[in-house]
Amino acid sequence: MDGKGFVDFSHLSGLGLDDDGRALAVCDWDRDGDQDIWLRNRNAPRLRLMLNDSATHHGSVSLRLEGVLCNRDAIGAKVTLKTENGIMVRSLRAGEMFLSQSTKWLHFGMDINERVKSLVVSWPGGEDESFSGVKRGGRYLLKEGEGEAVNGSFPSEVSLKLDAVAIEKKNSFSDHIYLPVEVPFPRLTFRAPDAKMKELRADGIPVLVTFWESSSQDNASELESLEKERVRMNSMGIDSLALSVDGIERAGSAYELITKSKFQGNWGFIPEDFFSLVKRWRGTLFERSADIEFPFSLLLNNNGNCIAIYRSHVSDEMIQNMSRLVAMDEFSRWHNAPLLRGSWFTNPVSKNYVRSFLEQRMKR
Repeated sequence: MDGKGFVDFSHLSGLGLDDDGRALAVCDWDRDGDQDIWLRNRNAPRLRLMLNDSATHHGSVSLRLEGVLCNRDAIGAKVTLKTENGIMVRSLRAGEMFLSQSTKWLHFGMDINERVKSLVVSWPGGEDESFSGVKRGGRYLLKEGEGEAVNGSFPSEVSLKLDAVAIEKKNSFSDHIYLPVEVPFPRLTFRAPDAKMKELRADGIPVLVTFWESSSQDNASELESLEKERVRMNSMGIDSLALSVDGIERAGSAYELITKSKFQGNWGFIPEDFFSLVKRWRGTLFERSADIEFPFSLLLNNNGNCIAIYRSHVSDEMIQNMSRLVAMDEFSRWHNAPLLRGSWFTNPVSKNYVRSFLEQRMKR
């Protein structure tokens, strides 16, 4: 910018996506004379088709090569196309990018009044061959030894038109993560309703820590649900703690919500600096993580280590499963974590490795 640096304006192209991309392939998918892009992601959506609908392109020439004396796909061939405006060169390659292969059609973009003066194919093996009959706007097959381009609308068109599919949302679904190992959790301090500062300790008893805010109806429902399940959780040997993220200026709203939900369990306020520590801790566990939405809950075992993360409502089924999670040995926990059925083919990582990993990431 101003000759002193660079500016990232990739979003103007329509490709500024929040994807974890892995592969990219280029082709004229809709055959309108410009290049389109297929994107392959590690996260969802796994595939994206980005159609180039620019109104400013003026046509092109697309060429498909077929070898006779060389390999059939003419991999390694070079095409030199000369027009009044200059010379364009394309090479045919097998594999271009990670996990991807673009089309074997060679694309030459052209101006509206541009005409082809000459076209030469340098076939693998060293022979040069001139081809005639190529004009702007066409798709041609160039067969080794023929010398004449064959115009045609090949291959046959493929339609991606899909019928609408109704997606049923299952209300029983709870967004949760069962961790494959016990993960050390930071030592936190919170302010109790009587304004005294207390330290969050396991004290040999598992505890479900729920972070909430007073501005959302979902949080009110969660507190009501937590109160209904609190006695059952206590009978399972699991304590509960509800921590409000509301600041001092919204403390009154938090007290009102506690009263409205008739919550009788342990609760308090977590200072902003300590909740920032929770967010940093969470960020160390995952490559990519969205902003925390409330309610947000963590299940800590009797050692104060985290064994489960609940990113929304904690359902009855989840609560019923907590005693089993707490009692799991390290091998059972390791094989219980995957979302898909099956087992790891490796052994659990050591507790020392997990602790060292967290310490290094938290220092960043």
